[in-house]
Amino acid sequence: MTGRAALRAALLALAAAGTAFALGPPRLTWENAGLRVEHPPQQGAAAALAAAAAIGASWPARRRAARAAGLALGLALAAFAAHRLAWRVEAKDAFLRERTLAGWNALAWGEVEAVEPSAQALALRGRGGNDLEVSTRGFTAEDRTRFERTVARRVKEASR
Repeated sequence: MTGRAALRAALLALAAAGTAFALGPPRLTWENAGLRVEHPPQQGAAAALAAAAAIGASWPARRRAARAAGLALGLALAAFAAHRLAWRVEAKDAFLRERTLAGWNALAWGEVEAVEPSAQALALRGRGGNDLEVSTRGFTAEDRTRFERTVARRVKEASR
């Protein structure tokens, strides 16, 4: 194996390891005012490192198609890293809000008309078409249960 091939293999292994770590579950943090769900910053950093490694592994490739594929993979991993670093859900006393790359989206507990759990998300339907769907992909079963119970309790308290 040449030095270039060894470097490429090491970078691809680093990209795979970083991606695997970045796919970990979010963490739930209990606060005085409620519950916060977010991905640890280490997951976003691992995805960013994986993006750099994927681009670096493809750079010395002789064929344009291989370089383009590596660049596309790197850009996808960079977007994934940005998502991991930006995403946060807060279930506070007055509202549920989610932060994504597009910004914050919030729904007051008193506005919630229905809560619709599915296998991959928890959808809150609000009055006037104001809806909020929170992805629960990657949650552990225990954390998903905690999150759903917190939402149910807050909705019930607001309807009294």
